[in-house]
Amino acid sequence: MHFVKSFRLLLLSILFLILLFPAASTAQMFSIDNPEPRREQTLGTKSMAGLSWEPASFSFWGDPADNNELLDFNNSILRFRLDSPSLVISLGFGGNITGMDGTSFLGVNARLLNNLGIIRRPDFQFGIPIQLTSDLTRVRLDDTDTEFQQSSLIFGSGLFSNVKLSDRFSLNIAATPNYGFSFSQGNFFGGSLFRFDGKTLLFIHNLFGESDLTLGYHFDYRRYDIDGNIYDYDFTSHSITLGIAF
Repeated sequence: MHFVKSFRLLLLSILFLILLFPAASTAQMFSIDNPEPRREQTLGTKSMAGLSWEPASFSFWGDPADNNELLDFNNSILRFRLDSPSLVISLGFGGNITGMDGTSFLGVNARLLNNLGIIRRPDFQFGIPIQLTSDLTRVRLDDTDTEFQQSSLIFGSGLFSNVKLSDRFSLNIAATPNYGFSFSQGNFFGGSLFRFDGKTLLFIHNLFGESDLTLGYHFDYRRYDIDGNIYDYDFTSHSITLGIAF
């Protein structure tokens, strides 16, 4: 039942994204007689707005004796994403609408990055991303005061690649380990956060005029090691993303 609800939400999200660009689709259909030359964009320079269906787990890894009210969950959340070459923003939420029972989730994420290119060819790019990420994660038990709320500031680097498969398709791949500190409201320092995340995005070019359809997979793992032990949690998610690149 939970899967059916999540799948329905994903289908509605797909329909919503498709309806965002009716004018571009119509213009493309009626331009067959007078085709205009398309402006080819440099590989890896497009921005993407999308929506993710994100099965996620949140589990306590510390000593159970230190925590009598666990906030563990294993449910789906929805996440809005805006990815650009230098800024990545996402907003994730979960609750009754996503099939969560008795728990709510909120995640806000912003990342500044600079991709240092090692190989830069028109059809292939490879390099090292340098990034700084700020994040707010909140998990709350409904009808209680029990909650996990941590903000974080982490630094990371890894590998990225952009590959032109053909005139119609291209790939963006990235994977980065990150490390920094995590803190709760009113405290400057509360503990550490290790995060490893990655993504694979497939761009189908010029499907909506000059805009692309984007299909993607995102992985996100975080380990919170917070002073006091009661907030020592792991967060793991796998996201399926549908978006429009422009």
